[in-house]
Amino acid sequence: MIFSLERRFLILLLLPVTVILIVAGVAGFLYSRGFLLDQWTVSTRLKLEKAEHQIEMQVEEKLELIRLIGKAEEIPDNDIVTTYLIQQLLRKDGVRFVDLEPVDAKVLEDAKEGKTLENYYGGENGHGTGYATEMCGDIGFCAPIMDPNAPDRTLTVVKLIGLDTEFPKRLTVRISFDSFLKPIKEMALWEGSTACLATSTGQLLAHTDKSWSSRKKLGDNGNEIEKELLEEIQNNKPFGTVFGKGHPPDVVAGFYRMPFINWYMVLFSRGEVIMAPIIQFRFYYTLAGLLALGVILLLIRLTTRSVGRSVAEISAATTRVEKGDYTVKLPEERSDEIGQLNRSFNHMIEGLRQRDLIEQTFGRYVDKSVAEELMSKPEALRLGGEKRTVTIMMSDLRNFTAISEKLQPEEVIKMLNRYFARMIAVIECYRGIIVDFYGDSILVFFNGMESDIALNAFGAVKCAFEMQQEHEGFVKENVDRGLPVVAMGIGIHTGEVIVGNIGTKTRAKYGIVGSNVNLTDRIQDAAAGGKVVISEKTYEVIADKVKISQQFTVCLKGVEENHTLYEVGSVMSHWSCLPVSKR
Repeated sequence: MIFSLERRFLILLLLPVTVILIVAGVAGFLYSRGFLLDQWTVSTRLKLEKAEHQIEMQVEEKLELIRLIGKAEEIPDNDIVTTYLIQQLLRKDGVRFVDLEPVDAKVLEDAKEGKTLENYYGGENGHGTGYATEMCGDIGFCAPIMDPNAPDRTLTVVKLIGLDTEFPKRLTVRISFDSFLKPIKEMALWEGSTACLATSTGQLLAHTDKSWSSRKKLGDNGNEIEKELLEEIQNNKPFGTVFGKGHPPDVVAGFYRMPFINWYMVLFSRGEVIMAPIIQFRFYYTLAGLLALGVILLLIRLTTRSVGRSVAEISAATTRVEKGDYTVKLPEERSDEIGQLNRSFNHMIEGLRQRDLIEQTFGRYVDKSVAEELMSKPEALRLGGEKRTVTIMMSDLRNFTAISEKLQPEEVIKMLNRYFARMIAVIECYRGIIVDFYGDSILVFFNGMESDIALNAFGAVKCAFEMQQEHEGFVKENVDRGLPVVAMGIGIHTGEVIVGNIGTKTRAKYGIVGSNVNLTDRIQDAAAGGKVVISEKTYEVIADKVKISQQFTVCLKGVEENHTLYEVGSVMSHWSCLPVSKR
């Protein structure tokens, strides 16, 4: 059995685990690759967005000073203010040159006619600017214009000031493109990455790779990735990524448009750097998978043998229980499922033992809930007993013996069964413990394990009154069936008795013995049919809870002294234990 179980585990566990590891490895690699590429895309976009914001702030800061210089020129005696603003502009990062000079008549005439200024501020005007912009509204950037004769990479911004005044001027500012790369360089770039600025036509404005110093345009070296990226840019996309060939791709490129200036930031990264985690993952996953299969194989051999032994132990214990041996106890030290199974098995055995003990000890005389309560107290299960004050109740059908002699035996048994069914339901509801049936009489006691004598006595009286109500229903059934009407008398007494298990180990019952049991029987004899009579001791503990309809003194049979008894007229409670539906 053990080795058969081991072979099944090898086939049903090791083989599926191997397949799962292979599928999981391939799926994990593909997912990780996609995840890393997506992560690179999202991370790059966020970095470029941040850089774009910083570049925009740089440009806006310089443009604001240019605007202030223009406004200062409109103020009389503005030389000091203008000079201060120009000095502040020159201190800004990347500003190479600032010039404020009177504008010549030709430029002024063309400006008034709406012509662009690019012809006057390119490479041939002696400033060597490299790139110039035409004016867009007051001040703004349009697409930079390539000047192949420019000795360096700078951006020229021109603003005409005071066109409607007597002395118009021209403000010329040159800004190095390399200064715009500073926010990009401050990004946490991947190792071996290259970043650059380009126009929408692909003209290179600035870059971080020294080997690109002679290059003018994206794709001019025949690189397919750059060509594909330039095509994406020319489609006017705000952001995009392009992947090279291979798994992982050799190059990953991303671009982001700066809408305020219509330039593009471009970032190239090596695929092997981005994919380094999953390249390592492939190697270590394969190694770990082989190691895991070896460990699983070893664990299968160890576990199946341990499980086999545990199953054999449980099987042997089951055989002993089947033969009636409830002393079996499996070890519970293990904290796994086998340990839990052993604990459940032990609990089951304890439950079976208690069930048999309940049936043997209490039989059908005690309500299940009461029996379970008694079972929770070890002293209730020992043979013998102890003295305890309880309330005893005994009921009896008047003249039933004479009536039963006139009926067929089957009718007598059926009538008693209907009578007992009603009475037992009420007694169980009030948690009474039935000691025995004596023909048509029932001997019950209350609160065998508790110490609240008053509550016990009051419950017994309420039980007796409800038994009389149930008896009325029993009488009505007899009338409907054409049977004789029989009355029931009930006697209740509170006193000290011996409570415990009576009998031997093979046959015992839970009950009471003592002179007060006989006294209760005599009190019951003094109760008229349909009445509930209690002793003086019972009355003393519940006097404030009952109304007495009659008090009388009698000489009870077999008792030397006279006893004062009380016929209970009603109890101080309208609550009923037994639901109306069960009556």
